[in-house]
Amino acid sequence: MSDEKNRPSPDRLLTPGFRAIVASQACSLLGLEILQFVLPLHLLNLTGSGALYGGVLAAGFVPYVALSPVGGILADRTRKRGVMVACDAALALVMALYLATASPRSVVPVTVAVLMAAFAAQALYHPCVQSAVPLVVAPGRITQATAVANQVSMVTGIAGPVVGGLVFGFFGLAPIVAVSVVAFSLSAALVALFVRVPYEPPERTAGALATAAADVREALGFLRSRPVMWRTIVAAMLVNLFGASFINVGTPYVVTETLGLSNQLMGVAQGALAVGGLAGGLVVALRPQGFGIESVPRLLAASVAGIALMALALAAGVASEIAFAAVVAGDMWVMACCTALSIAATSYLQREAPATLVGKVMALAMMSANLATPAGQMGYGVAFDVAPAWGVAALAGAATLVVAAALARSSARA
Repeated sequence: MSDEKNRPSPDRLLTPGFRAIVASQACSLLGLEILQFVLPLHLLNLTGSGALYGGVLAAGFVPYVALSPVGGILADRTRKRGVMVACDAALALVMALYLATASPRSVVPVTVAVLMAAFAAQALYHPCVQSAVPLVVAPGRITQATAVANQVSMVTGIAGPVVGGLVFGFFGLAPIVAVSVVAFSLSAALVALFVRVPYEPPERTAGALATAAADVREALGFLRSRPVMWRTIVAAMLVNLFGASFINVGTPYVVTETLGLSNQLMGVAQGALAVGGLAGGLVVALRPQGFGIESVPRLLAASVAGIALMALALAAGVASEIAFAAVVAGDMWVMACCTALSIAATSYLQREAPATLVGKVMALAMMSANLATPAGQMGYGVAFDVAPAWGVAALAGAATLVVAAALARSSARA
């Protein structure tokens, strides 16, 4: 199949190239959701330590942040299909080796290593997908295509934790690893066989390192020319520090440790996050004109309501089942708001960035937004070990609201 046949036709959303990317992305994300949910939860069950749980998640984010610019350069400088196949194949191999090396004495370092490999693969994989979307759909369909890609992410976010939680709770770790290996292998096969993205080799007049440095400078120059994006990226960094890190660490800790509920219910709670994201993405897909970059501050402010609901339920000391329902509802609302926010920012970048810079610009934006995530996860892990859960939730909500107000004021002055 030639690249020409995969170029977007006018006003068409589900082009062959876009369908192939979505199908392969679904398999890869399913494997990632399963391993990133089950492996840290396995450690939490073994140790009961919020600090260790937060530290493990934070360690995973380190290669994600560090390698995001590399992923952007690869996305713009190489054939995206080759990078995607390599990432999926590597993850299938890593998971196949996991059970053989994770003895009781080495389970912590081996789990950290596997999670770091998973996040590293994401850092290389995601810029390829994000930079491919504008090349396989018409310009007027980019926001909807981004929403559809997010919907796929949310669906796998439902299936991964729910299925992972149920299988892990009833049958243990081995079947989970097997499912992840199959998912990554299938994704690699789908990409190799069906994904075709238009590609024109960019010119390179210097060595690899000099070219990479020039690419990064060019992408930074583009971002500097868009003050609204710098404000949004800084706000996203603070939101990840205060809000997203609380959800990532707090939900498993509150459900399994504070409320004393099962891994199966933790899978349901994690799936609720994806249901909320699915709802937020669906709203954007149906009404893309209502979610421009100017909608980011109000979406961020709205998300605080979900965190407040969790804090109130935990502070009131209600029955575990009622508190769990509040956690699930709060998670769904927060994720719906944050997904809509993410789509608004991502589609703005995809529309505004030149085709030769999309991968690098997206990677730099992701790297900057996630710089504070490891610190937030480690901080909340320690906080849950020394403070009541409702107090930690209240702090997260208040900090997120302050960020939303500051972003709204800066946007109004612009």
